[in-house]
Amino acid sequence: MTKVCSFLPAATNILLSLGLEHLIQAVTFECPIDRPRIIHSSLHEKDLSADEINKLISLHKKENTTVNSIDEELLLKIQPDIIFTQAICNVCQIGEDDVNKALNKYPLETKVYSLNPKSLEDVFDNIDTVAKACGYPEKGDELIASLREINKGVVEKLSLHHRSLKNCSFFEWMNPTFNCGHWIPDQLKISGGFDILANPNGYSFPVDVKGKNDYNPDIIIFSACGMSLEQSLEEVKKVLSDPFWKTLSAYQNGEIWIVDGNLFTQPGPDLVKGVLLLASIFNSDLFAFPEDLEGKYVQYCD
Repeated sequence: MTKVCSFLPAATNILLSLGLEHLIQAVTFECPIDRPRIIHSSLHEKDLSADEINKLISLHKKENTTVNSIDEELLLKIQPDIIFTQAICNVCQIGEDDVNKALNKYPLETKVYSLNPKSLEDVFDNIDTVAKACGYPEKGDELIASLREINKGVVEKLSLHHRSLKNCSFFEWMNPTFNCGHWIPDQLKISGGFDILANPNGYSFPVDVKGKNDYNPDIIIFSACGMSLEQSLEEVKKVLSDPFWKTLSAYQNGEIWIVDGNLFTQPGPDLVKGVLLLASIFNSDLFAFPEDLEGKYVQYCD
């Protein structure tokens, strides 16, 4: 049996969605599966605010160091055939270079696959890569086809009812507010939204919305990477305490939402669940909120 270690939550999500749980030997501290933790974080379970986390992450970026570490003793014990990792963010996640440095210390014959999507289409390609690497290409084809069908259904329903794109803002972090990048603009477009602050296929970065002329979104969505919904809500309250936000249509109409970051910042099959959630927010008369996402979102109430 092929022994797989997932150094990336998104890779774990892909493996589970492919029905390949039996191959997984070890995962990260973030992964929702009962397996040994081979990746650990110096920030995990620390009670830090969004501002404190941002400052620590910025410091690690400046020093080009990661907040995570590899359990090399466990790595040597498992001797995996395959490791899935990434190179998009070598601070917030273990990067490809760190993996290769660890492997070079030992006589292991491990194949390393780096998953680095920029768009939703790239995420589908990553699913194909994982399925083929594990020896189950047909499972990848089946999963990708089902995800495409869901997205197609959303687009066709919006078109049938002649719905225009909603003027929205999607923030990947609070204090400071980061715009959305990479595949999230794709999710917005499919689900019926458009964000003028977004950076499609690229990194998110801090944006000064107070300095934007004519900035007045109808809907605002906050989705913090790696932060619980409860903590995100507390951080959003801090952001919205600035009187500026009360002048916006989204605030005045009660259209500010806090959503689970895993549906947006982890590039795996669950991104399509994020599409369905957004579609429900943008056009609730056409799309019911998915029952399986209960507890994954909250509408802000002043």
